[in-house]
Amino acid sequence: MIANGKNRTTWHGQPVELGKGAEENGFANMLLAMLSQNFEAKPHKLADLRAMRGTVALVADDAGVAVTLRFMRGVVIIESGVRGIPDVCVRGTTDAVMSMSNMPLTFGLPFPDPRDGAAKAAYDGINRAMKNGEIHIFGMLRNFFFMQRFTRIMSVNG
Repeated sequence: MIANGKNRTTWHGQPVELGKGAEENGFANMLLAMLSQNFEAKPHKLADLRAMRGTVALVADDAGVAVTLRFMRGVVIIESGVRGIPDVCVRGTTDAVMSMSNMPLTFGLPFPDPRDGAAKAAYDGINRAMKNGEIHIFGMLRNFFFMQRFTRIMSVNG
């Protein structure tokens, strides 16, 4: 890792990179593209990234694929498979896991604006998936503030 002149640590100059061996993982490549676009279109999300240190495992049971996102204060490395013991693990169907990127944000928090029907529908869909067991989030309460930041950087909203 190197530090650039803006006091931000980056891996090869980019805030998000694929780890060794993750190039063949389609899920990892999809997350790389989504996060890169999020940071480019919404540079304010980099503040959350700089505050994050920990790991998140995303497991899509129906597709038999998993990734670990390793956050290192300004850098996220996407690795293939579940690596080590993650701080947070999100497990469910591919659709349910990816629907989290549509989480509406109001004042930086994962709640819909009640006047926005599409945002409310996305929020209700994620809650329904959690109630129906289509998605499970382990470690969310123990890592509440980390999970808030994770939700903000993953969301294509806000």
